[in-house]
Amino acid sequence: MKKSFLLQQCQLAYKRIQLEIQSHESQSPDEMKWIEWGFAATMQAWLNIEKITHDYQFMDQQEEVSFYKSQKPRFTGLIDYFTLLYKSVLFQPEDYTKRGNYWKRELNTCLECMSKFKEACQNYKQQQAGTDIYFLKHNNQQPLLFGSNVNIFDFNSTSYSCLLGRLVALKKYKKYIQEKIYTEIPLRQAG
Repeated sequence: MKKSFLLQQCQLAYKRIQLEIQSHESQSPDEMKWIEWGFAATMQAWLNIEKITHDYQFMDQQEEVSFYKSQKPRFTGLIDYFTLLYKSVLFQPEDYTKRGNYWKRELNTCLECMSKFKEACQNYKQQQAGTDIYFLKHNNQQPLLFGSNVNIFDFNSTSYSCLLGRLVALKKYKKYIQEKIYTEIPLRQAG
């Protein structure tokens, strides 16, 4: 099957934003400024995709499912990832000797959240053998919740694509935390 215009645009936009994020991360000495920039850039990329899809007529159900199953979660997951980063970096202890424990607690919280979201995804799959119905436009119109709003997530009324987006964010966040632990603990032990 030939890729649709929409799916091609989404893939190009996602690759472009990933490259820009990597470039800014390596060039920015201030982590908070990089996070703020990453959030804004990713949000703008997603808003551009939303603008395209607002009145877009999907070619068929397969294209619609593909968009809500793979493209939307990638973008919303990246936005959510930056929201999680912002909160965690903002509230990390200034005292370097306490940062290792802080990041270990963050990792435990992240793993607990991942477990909840994986379970919610499993519940969706068990409701019906074919989950493609959950990836149609009419099932994906809920407002997006990011960052600390995870505590008010209603798993029963949340779209499957939002759950998948949250899993994308949590997986990226887990990797980030593990890198923080790896770099913070040696600093503490050396001091």
